Amino acid sequence: MEFLAKIDPYSYTTSAFIIGLLLIDNLTPAEQNSVGNWFMMIGQVLETSASQQQVINNYSNSNSNTSNSSNNHIVNDNIQSIKKAVNIINENIKNI
Repeated sequence: MEFLAKIDPYSYTTSAFIIGLLLIDNLTPAEQNSVGNWFMMIGQVLETSASQQQVINNYSNSNSNTSNSSNNHIVNDNIQSIKKAVNIINENIKNI
């Protein structure tokens, strides 16, 4: 994917705009909505993956500067947060 670094932002954005315009003419509004949501989902997957990798990188960088007991505290806090979120989701499911 090295070629992405060689495309200037203006051309990159313009190409997306042109592709979007070309798709409009060949799709019904319902199809446009479906395809648009599909492309947005692809973008969300890429963004989620990239942000998680940034979190991992940040933790690995901070781990080299902190002690193991501090790391265990962070992990325990994260586990507690996840447990709370699961409990909230379970309560919402029961209420449905």
